[in-house]
Parts: sequence; C-alpha cells; structure tokens
Amino acid sequence: MVFYFKDWIDEEIVAGLEGITETFLLMTHGEFTKKRGTNDYQNIRNIRGGWRKVFHREFDGKDFTCTHYLQFNNCAPQYLQTIHACIALVNSESIYNYLYFQCPVDTEWSEIYQFMEYINRSLNVLYASAGYEMAINVLHYPGSMGYGIRALKSLKYVNSEESDWHNLRFDFWFGIPCPNFIQILSPEWAKKVGAEIPDGIHAKTEKEKLFLDILDRTSGQISEPALETIEVRFQVLYCLLKPLIILPERTRFMKKEDWAKRLRRFEPVYE
Repeated sequence: MVFYFKDWIDEEIVAGLEGITETFLLMTHGEFTKKRGTNDYQNIRNIRGGWRKVFHREFDGKDFTCTHYLQFNNCAPQYLQTIHACIALVNSESIYNYLYFQCPVDTEWSEIYQFMEYINRSLNVLYASAGYEMAINVLHYPGSMGYGIRALKSLKYVNSEESDWHNLRFDFWFGIPCPNFIQILSPEWAKKVGAEIPDGIHAKTEKEKLFLDILDRTSGQISEPALETIEVRFQVLYCLLKPLIILPERTRFMKKEDWAKRLRRFEPVYE
C-alpha cells in the first residue's frame, strides 16, 4: 500500500502517523526489528528500545523544511521481509508526503481496504494504491534488489517500490504509474476519470475521494477474483484511468525492451 498525502506536518500529524503505524502492526500481527532513518540512510540497523523510541527521535521537534525519512522492517539475512513501513515527510509545495506499507501475502483484502479507509479519514490523501508487491531482502546480498526487479518482467500484476513508486513523490503532478487492485483518487483526479464506472469496477466516494477497485463482493465479504477475471478487470480499469497514466523512468535494473513491455502490461490485447 502506498499513500501520497498533502498535510502540513506538525505535532498533530506526527501523532496521527504514530497511530497509523501502530494500527498497521496490529493488522499484520508483526513487529519491527530493523530501522533506517535520515541520518543512517545507507545502513539498516537493529531497533533498540522499541520502534516508538526510534519514531520520536526521528520526527519530534523537526520543522520539516527538508525531508525526514524513516523505514521499519523485519528483514533478516535468512528470509524475505514480510513487514515493511516507510514514512517520508516534508513541508513543501512541490514534494508530497509518502507512506508505504508491505504486509504478508495472506492479509485479508477486507483488512487492507479498511486500513486504507482509516488513513483516508486521518490524512488528506491525494492518491493511494494497493496490490501485490515485490518482496526483497536487502541484507542477504547487495544484488537482491536488482534480482527482484528483473523478475518483474514475468510478473504482470506485481509492483515494486523501486520501479513504480520510488519517484512518484516528485512526479505526482503528472499522473500515476499503473492501475492496481485498489486505488484512491483526489477529487481533482477523479474528475478526469469521468462519472460512468464500467461493470466489474467497484466505486465509492468517501471524504470526496474516489475509491476504485477490482475486487469481488459477495455476502458482505471482499475477495480476490479468479485470475481470468483479474486480467479483464485490469484492462478495463487501465482504460478508465488512461487520462492519469504516466510512463515512469526506467529502473536501472531492467533492460529497455523489458521495461517497455512492462509499461504496456495492462493494455487490452486485440486479436
């Protein structure tokens, strides 16, 4: 899940972000064991004294005239990270604030949807997106990021922070990189989508933000459709969001031809 939001960062917002982080941990039944902050950006370090201590040391008493960055995860050399949170905050007219969360693959879609509703009620969300994400292990060996990104060329419905979300804090003025299982659009961007929502796409408006998703709803439950249905709905959603779609810069880990194919992965195929 990624969130781009435009709130003036002050003590109240920082307190709200602490609550959001706690809610994420409750949802995932996980814990943070590693951290990376603004002053030790190149290194991942063990958490000592609990994640809250690290959180307050990074964000308390700052004026946010420059970006303050904090990353938590549960990565270890012997396995992939399954819990990951990243917070990037700045008071700027041209750069958006950023939240990124990665949770275990067996997390219920209903919990993810409710978590996104909660954040939308807590922050001025301009754009949010949720779907399958590439898991990595930055502690295992230095090339793990590149290996994972290159694997994306054969994983049509999987995203990654490096390829899809990394630079959107700066490029958000121009558009979004791709459709996803769930997305939230600001009122300004919702106008570009149009009022008529195609069959198979679920839509609702909350706090003037447009929620769109391709999930199934039966008997009050939210579930993932069959793969064939996912493919059709992604194509329909891509056409609906086409006025907002931008072409992100190619990640350094993927060849030009593979990147070009990836950018077209949601386009309908006509025979």
